[in-house]
Amino acid sequence: MKKLISILLVTIFFSCTHSNKHDHPKGHHKHHSFSDAQKWEKVFESKKRDLWQKPELIFQKLKIQKKDHIADIGSATGYFPVRLAKIASRGKVWAIDIEPNLIDFLNKRAQKEGLTNLVSILGTPSNPLIPSPVDMILTVDTYHHISDRVTYFSNLKSKLKDKGRLVIIDFKKGKFPVGPKDSMKLESSVVIKELSKAGFNLKENIDILPYQYILVFGL
Repeated sequence: MKKLISILLVTIFFSCTHSNKHDHPKGHHKHHSFSDAQKWEKVFESKKRDLWQKPELIFQKLKIQKKDHIADIGSATGYFPVRLAKIASRGKVWAIDIEPNLIDFLNKRAQKEGLTNLVSILGTPSNPLIPSPVDMILTVDTYHHISDRVTYFSNLKSKLKDKGRLVIIDFKKGKFPVGPKDSMKLESSVVIKELSKAGFNLKENIDILPYQYILVFGL
């Protein structure tokens, strides 16, 4: 029973949490309350997620450096940005979300954990408002919820440093124990085509995760 509840919670997380962070067709949003960030932290930060998300392996493959400046779009309670801040200890991590309660939660978490290089900031559905150019822009399980993606990411080119990378991690098509409905997922080929229109070139297609693809783009 506990295993079933855990799977259900993670499924709810990926099917709904990011859906309130970005524009939906015709400007509509699906609203979900994040007033109790501690409750959602138990879902977002579940240790069982590590088994299939494999964050350390991802960072190894991406070769994150100590001085890297990184922007994580759709940061929630900090699953990725907290880990990134510990690796890029002499750099900067901008954790971006459009939910104020999550921004406050993550900034308090960063302070509590002594991560002075991690700052959570409030973006908008059409612009993450990255303060300055970074070495890497990361978005995990969020890409498929952004509307007008070609325009959205085209506008982010100026926020990448020379040789900077855009990394998209999202769910593959298929029936998995976690993730959104199959109808919401995008084939990796669609992402590549859209970002090509936005002015990005595919540099790497890293196939190391059971349920997600990792696409690395440059300019």
